[in-house]
Amino acid sequence: MYKDFRRHLESLEEKGMLLRVRKEVCTRFDIAAGTRKISDNDGPALLFENVKSFPGWRVASGAYATQKLIALALGLPIDATEQSIFNRYLECDQKRVTPRIVTRAPVKEVILKGKDVNLAQLPVPIYSELDAGSYLTAGVEVARDPWTGIQNVSIHRRLVLDKDKTTILAFPPQHLGLMIDAAEKEGHGLPIATVIGAEPAYTLASCVNAPEGIDEAEIAGAIQGAPIEVVKCETIDVTVPAHAEIVIEGVIIPHERVFCGPFGEFPGNYISMLGTLRTQAPVIKVTAITMRKKPIFQAMLTGFPMTENHTLKKWSSAAGAYRVISDLADVKALNFTPGGACHYHLVVAINKKDDQEPKKIIDSLLHARHGPSLVIVVDDDIDVYNPVEVEWALATRMNPAKDITISPVHISRQETRSVSRWGIDATISKEEKQYYRKITVPGVEKVDYV
Repeated sequence: MYKDFRRHLESLEEKGMLLRVRKEVCTRFDIAAGTRKISDNDGPALLFENVKSFPGWRVASGAYATQKLIALALGLPIDATEQSIFNRYLECDQKRVTPRIVTRAPVKEVILKGKDVNLAQLPVPIYSELDAGSYLTAGVEVARDPWTGIQNVSIHRRLVLDKDKTTILAFPPQHLGLMIDAAEKEGHGLPIATVIGAEPAYTLASCVNAPEGIDEAEIAGAIQGAPIEVVKCETIDVTVPAHAEIVIEGVIIPHERVFCGPFGEFPGNYISMLGTLRTQAPVIKVTAITMRKKPIFQAMLTGFPMTENHTLKKWSSAAGAYRVISDLADVKALNFTPGGACHYHLVVAINKKDDQEPKKIIDSLLHARHGPSLVIVVDDDIDVYNPVEVEWALATRMNPAKDITISPVHISRQETRSVSRWGIDATISKEEKQYYRKITVPGVEKVDYV
């Protein structure tokens, strides 16, 4: 594992997994187009070295855009399987390594405050055709809970509004959304730092569905195998990775809301999770920008699966779901499917001992805080990563009249749409297992003529 983002990029280049782009590119669509292409073709991460109107800047994009890149960021072999990546998250997401506070940091080589703050100096891309403007998408948001004092680390998109203002899309039940609401109820805005170009472990940990009261920087330390070095911000009471490329400090303007869309969302369209095209979001007043000399800006494409947004969430979310149901059955594998945007549809394979186990799993996951919209439970002879096998289980082992569960209707926070969740039991009953298992032909392993 590598301590900082740029050393990680160097490691990717040594392994043939980084492409330097020296052709001039524009922040409007060009960077996104290249990232879209490598996402679709299992390609290398990109480092754009010639960005129009931003001399001296480099932009890294797609650093975690494929399964191979996620594996390398986790310290696994480049050909690691989905199951081994999932196991790596299970190994780390319950461990804690306390960050180490330092007083000197590369991210403080350049410090901009007051009138010197200008977000227009950063090469922030425009990604998709209908996007409302330039968005910070790879920034890891760090804030301190006003009640507990424990920091939260997560990723949320931010629309650049002005030289010193952005939106931030964070609402309850997300931890950051709860913290913003708590601060506003006390009559002040929540201080937030946005970390761009953090070490890989920090970015990976920010996507873990950790319980409230857990500082994801401690999980990052577990992933990295050593404490994350952090430094105090200049203008707010938040600590951030000392080896980051850029940190944007700011404070929520209490009760101010503006439209922050449309934006190409992770489901693959322009409708947000709240069910609206142009969601109103909190506004942040930027108070400082600190960075390295010759910083590397990090871009992250989201959109139609698969993109970096999906690869970052897929296995960490599966590990979180496993924690919810691990005591209910002998769980063998879980997969958030690409067609479900690695968020909405979850397939769970179990070694079923009791015909009630699938229903218990479905009920638990559908009512979980970050639960999927659809849960499919299959037997452990089904490969959850193979869509043909999953569909075959649905076709041959499921009776819609008795095996489909529909949960009570859930109303989104802004009450703009109703969302029902559902589950499917596609397992074989104990009495019928002999005849509903896969057909096998004895002696196939002995055939040596084909």
